[in-house]
Amino acid sequence: VAAALAQVEAVRASEKDAIKKLEATRKEMEELTSATGEALKRAEMAEAARRAVEGEMKRWREREQKRVADTTSRALSESQMPPVPSSWIMVPIANPPETTGENWKSEKTPTMKKVLLPQLSGILRRKWNQVEGGSPSYLPGEKPV
Repeated sequence: VAAALAQVEAVRASEKDAIKKLEATRKEMEELTSATGEALKRAEMAEAARRAVEGEMKRWREREQKRVADTTSRALSESQMPPVPSSWIMVPIANPPETTGENWKSEKTPTMKKVLLPQLSGILRRKWNQVEGGSPSYLPGEKPV
């Protein structure tokens, strides 16, 4: 009888060890599951941040291309314009020359004199174009510099 009781105690001890190992394995599995969930969450956040950065880069490239295209078209249009600046206006001369029958074309158009008027907007336009460019955008949580 004593041998049977000793054997039952040994089986119970072995069963307790098996239960402890099972609990440890279960706990380890739960930790791995939670770690996997956290890693997945971080990966999703990183993917969202990557998409945001790519979108911002795309918008920046589009703005840059538009700026270059505007600058190029402006330079081309300025090179094709007549050499007279837009700030020149025509003012009639006080005493136009006498017209004769031979010079009937000048009779139709009075003689004009060009006068340069300073335009504040023309002067400031260059400065405005240098300043223009917009403000950079920031990712959530970033502080502006």
